[in-house]
Amino acid sequence: MKRAIVSPKTLDALIRAKLSTLGDCQQVEALPVTWNEAHNGHNCNWMIPGWVGEADVVPHCLEKLQHYLDFLREQFDIPGERARAE
Repeated sequence: MKRAIVSPKTLDALIRAKLSTLGDCQQVEALPVTWNEAHNGHNCNWMIPGWVGEADVVPHCLEKLQHYLDFLREQFDIPGERARAE
C-alpha cells in the first residue's frame, strides 16, 4: 500500500495530540520525527529518534502508544532528504 506524504511537523502534531489524550503521558514528549536513512522501501521512511520524560513513565506510554504509532507508520511517509534539498 502506498503511503501518503505528509510533513514531519504534521506527524509531530499527530503524535503530540495522541499523547495528550493518554492521561498519565502528558509529560512525555517525542523528539521531532526524522527521515530514516536506513529506509528500505518496505517500511515507513521516518522515525522518532527519542523521547523526553521520566524514565519510568516513558516505556509505559510507549506501550500505550504503540498501536497508534504502527497505524501512522502504515499510513504516512515524509518527504525524503533529496526532496527537501530541492
